[in-house]
Amino acid sequence: MKQPVKMPTLSDTMESGRLLRWLKQPGDAVKKGDAVAEVETDKAVMEMEAFHSGTLIGPLAEEDKEYPVGETLAWIGDEQSGEAEAKKGHAPARQDDKAVGEHKAAEEPQQPAADETQTARPIDPRTTEKKAAHHAEPAAAEAETKTEKTGTREPETGTQTARTGKGAAHGAASAVLEQALAGRSARPRREEADAGAALRKEIESGPPYRIEPALHLRQVIAVTVSHAAQTPQFRISMLLDLGAFKASADEHDGSFTLLLAKACAMTLNSFPDFNAAWTQEGLARRERVDVAIAMEAENGLLTPVVRDVAGRSLSDLAEAWNVLKQKISQHRTAPEDFRGATFYLSNLGMFPGIVQFDAIVPPGATAILAVASPGEKGTMLTLTCDHRVVFGADAARFLAALAEKLTHPDFGPA
Repeated sequence: MKQPVKMPTLSDTMESGRLLRWLKQPGDAVKKGDAVAEVETDKAVMEMEAFHSGTLIGPLAEEDKEYPVGETLAWIGDEQSGEAEAKKGHAPARQDDKAVGEHKAAEEPQQPAADETQTARPIDPRTTEKKAAHHAEPAAAEAETKTEKTGTREPETGTQTARTGKGAAHGAASAVLEQALAGRSARPRREEADAGAALRKEIESGPPYRIEPALHLRQVIAVTVSHAAQTPQFRISMLLDLGAFKASADEHDGSFTLLLAKACAMTLNSFPDFNAAWTQEGLARRERVDVAIAMEAENGLLTPVVRDVAGRSLSDLAEAWNVLKQKISQHRTAPEDFRGATFYLSNLGMFPGIVQFDAIVPPGATAILAVASPGEKGTMLTLTCDHRVVFGADAARFLAALAEKLTHPDFGPA
């Protein structure tokens, strides 16, 4: 008896996956739980595990191609009949599956039955770097855990079998994409198609060109900023001398950016609207301050989230921040490491000459603080806000309170 090996469904937003390479070949014996292939999903590069013991039967779906979830990629037969069919190069003959690996682009992806779903485990993206480097990374990640109108977060549940040790970029992208898709206002497909056609016409009127597929992380960022651009935002700036704050950071032997996040979180406690988020039902008011700190990634931007920044000691925060950075360097982050931020911080102060810059408020937050490099007259802080939640006078008062904390730093117990 044969069992299909199908492209698994590993997340709520996953519609397809890229088959990077086969780890087993036709005729190879496999046991339940063995890794048979490497697949790139919208969350990570994963090892797809067999759900049945037997012999892998070919032909195998072509590597380095995208397949919808539920697509049959190969077969697993029992040890005896499977081995015989593998040697004969037996191809699947079932009408509903057609040929193995055939991409049914015009059809709705077939969902695998509960007892046929392959499991998958995350792998270190560095092991598939050469194969997957030019493929999608975090395509603008999101699909946040659903909340009740009361604002209480429900525990994440589901039938997915993927584990959570994803690569940093993949996890970030997934989280961002899920947020963007969850909050994005629906634009008519016809309008999107017309815009795409107009853009292609404009490009084709210029010099010769070639299309380079965007990495998944780039796709994620594109979706996120496009959604953010639909949010009514305004900006307010303040020039501030951060000399005393920098000296305090050096005295505490701490990260300047992390201490800045602490100062922002402490200020947010006095301005709860800036820790809320706009929803169709009303304001989602958060019970703690989770700050996302923007940091440069190899192929884009990551925003790892430090939890409960206002309520934890400096030593505790420093330990949590170091753990996050270590997970990123080892490609062992999960999407949860980039989800749920209530406030964002972007610091470009390490780049000389950056007098001022604007940042975009990501989905799920109300404000982001952009910190430029120090100049002769001080450092420019620019606060970008969701105009549906707060207004100009609110932002002015918030910056004034933050300035007080930065010029007279007091972070509480170390």
